[in-house]
Amino acid sequence: MRGIDDDEEVERALRYLVDSFESSGDNPKPVILHSTRVGMDLYDRGYGTRVVVSGFLHDLLEDTAVTGDDVRSAFGADVAETVEAVSFDEGIDDYLERHYDIYRRCFETGRGAVLVKAADVLDNSEYYGLGDSAELGRNQVEKMTYFVENSEPYIGDEDIHRELAEALPTVRERVAERNGN
Repeated sequence: MRGIDDDEEVERALRYLVDSFESSGDNPKPVILHSTRVGMDLYDRGYGTRVVVSGFLHDLLEDTAVTGDDVRSAFGADVAETVEAVSFDEGIDDYLERHYDIYRRCFETGRGAVLVKAADVLDNSEYYGLGDSAELGRNQVEKMTYFVENSEPYIGDEDIHRELAEALPTVRERVAERNGN
């Protein structure tokens, strides 16, 4: 059972998320809902407060004017390091390489970052293959396969990893169907 202080910190992260998107968000997709699902997935699985807070905040650096230093000031170094690890390096243009870079940084940062990225990938996988590009669909399968295979040493004992592995064939089928294969 979580303590009131933990729940208050999670709620503070949720308010921070919404405030950040309202003041500087620039992503037309429903990212507040996505970020909330990621955070709540981690919360419902019983992960620690820092992992849960990082889940709520995981897209802020990519989609708002919030910086890693802002997150560090508001939520501490551990949360900031995780949020930074799960965020794109804007200097990498190649779609797959940008994702592989994130995954490598998550593996280097540790289990918490890998758990946040796992919840992110699991939530996003519901949409993989629904885009209008066959190449994008193939890339989504490729990056998910890479993450499932390479995250196993970090979170292979977790239900979230099993669920990712079980979702992968469905994603492959959806992409193949959309691409006419």
